[in-house]
Amino acid sequence: MIVTATYEHKLSDTDIDRIAERVVRKLKQDENQHKLLNITESAQYCGVSPQTFWRWRKRNKNLQDIELTTGGVVQFRAEDLDKFLESK
Repeated sequence: MIVTATYEHKLSDTDIDRIAERVVRKLKQDENQHKLLNITESAQYCGVSPQTFWRWRKRNKNLQDIELTTGGVVQFRAEDLDKFLESK
């Protein structure tokens, strides 16, 4: 004998809003992963002052290895900063 059950899912407006917020937040995170950040933006991304980030950059070879220089401007990818912060 095979018994199958079916369930009807009913989501409230609040549930739908929460799901939509999560989707939007995830899309923004994915979009920001490939964005290039200058020193000030990188510091904000890491949650430190630009001076602290500058010191980190001087002392850590890992940060020097991931910097990209275009036209004399040092930039970092958000995904590379995430990896650096995880290793810290």
